[in-house]
Amino acid sequence: MTLTPGAYLKRRRTAAGFGVEDVAGVLSTDPQIAWHERAAWIMRIEADIAPASWTTIVALRQHFPFDLTVLERLLLIHLGADLPAPRLCRICASSDTGPIGIAVPAWGWDKPDLCISCASAS
Repeated sequence: MTLTPGAYLKRRRTAAGFGVEDVAGVLSTDPQIAWHERAAWIMRIEADIAPASWTTIVALRQHFPFDLTVLERLLLIHLGADLPAPRLCRICASSDTGPIGIAVPAWGWDKPDLCISCASAS
């Protein structure tokens, strides 16, 4: 099953060790909205109920790593494009190029859907 864009962001946030509250506490909005409203907004993005603007994507990426190429591919698939799904770890959603889309020399796979980092943690 291919992850949705929101589910991908949620897995990457979780893999970075952040809760919704953590991210809501550091994101700023214009106009300024209350912390609990920012948390609800992030949950709507992660549930694919609300779209994330480019500004929001950039702001989120400043707080936890994710691969923009993977996010784009998942969005295109979600919108109906007939593309192959990216290879992602079933736990942390890292891709073939590592957790942030930059080739990492020690990056690899323990199983087809399990990265070496998550395999060694379990």
